[in-house]
Amino acid sequence: MQIPLASAGARLASDAGRAVDLKLGPHTVTADHAASGAGAGPSPLELMTGALAACSAMSARTHLERDGDPGDIEVVVTLDAGPPTLLYRRVLLAFRLDRDEAHRLAAALERTEVTMMLKPAFSIRTQIEHAGEPLA
Repeated sequence: MQIPLASAGARLASDAGRAVDLKLGPHTVTADHAASGAGAGPSPLELMTGALAACSAMSARTHLERDGDPGDIEVVVTLDAGPPTLLYRRVLLAFRLDRDEAHRLAAALERTEVTMMLKPAFSIRTQIEHAGEPLA
């Protein structure tokens, strides 16, 4: 058996409805698929889109800080039911990139760990933006 890249445990108490306590390394998160209302935590699909957004933001920072401090980076990921089922990733930057650099960033985001894991099951579309203007 190989060393795992990540692991998670889930515990669903008999009186918890659909609220599941997740153990992610040293962290505990509650996931919920509430029948109504906000629930006790994010749904499993929200956790998946959050994982893609977080991985993308970290990778964007790593790529962009080669040229100095990139400032704030925001990534918004939505899951559209389709067909086809589509993950739409918007990378919102506080500064303007030239078109070539925006394309290099988009290409780098296609190689993130979470992107590579999700690609076999989902189409992922990436748009790099500054002040609401698409750059790539």
